[in-house]
Amino acid sequence: MQLKCKRLIFVACTILFGANLLAYSSYPNDNKVNDKMTTHKKRIVLLGASVGQQWNLPELPRRIQNDHFIFESKAVYQYDKTEALEEVLMRPKRKFHLTRTYLTGFLKPPPQPVDMIIIKECAAYFPGNMKTYKDLVQSWIKKIQYAKIEVALATVVPVTKERADKEKGKMEAIREYNEWIREYSNKENILLLDLESALRTNDQNRFLRNEFSSDDGLHLNKRAYEVLDHLIQTTFEPTS
Repeated sequence: MQLKCKRLIFVACTILFGANLLAYSSYPNDNKVNDKMTTHKKRIVLLGASVGQQWNLPELPRRIQNDHFIFESKAVYQYDKTEALEEVLMRPKRKFHLTRTYLTGFLKPPPQPVDMIIIKECAAYFPGNMKTYKDLVQSWIKKIQYAKIEVALATVVPVTKERADKEKGKMEAIREYNEWIREYSNKENILLLDLESALRTNDQNRFLRNEFSSDDGLHLNKRAYEVLDHLIQTTFEPTS
């Protein structure tokens, strides 16, 4: 009985996949029109975690009144963002996943190629294997540059002092990582989005300011995202 149900599910998915492919074939002309309408806009994707959703990046151009950009966020809830990055780099192609979300996605236009990728890691992943972390970042940079796409590196937003006191070694690891990100960005001439500097207490302790923290001392509140809106505006202004 279970085998029969699995076969029925497979057949149903196959039929749905075929139907979506047929529907997808009706999009080419619309896509060409859409491409012409957005060629003057720079499409930027942030590879991060919860920050992208809470920040509401798609609405950022409206908030900062700059229509030269289109922002997207792709959430990956682990440090290693290799798979997600590869899917962004292969646009407008899609990596096949036998899921309902993927299959129904063929009813929509293909994902648009990007002009820039921002790599942003979360404080939740620290402390960790620093060598592995650095090696991964460097491998991502090489892949992005090989694809002839611009890249930006973001420093990690620190946690509050209260949160740091509960997790030994967290802030020390974040500070070390951020210093390396700054040095590496400068050495390789990579754009730096310095989230830490915008939200930290001071240049010495470098904790997240309490006024920018949600209740857990890790995630950000609305006031913090307003500061980051301004940071984006000033960071990308020369290329707008």
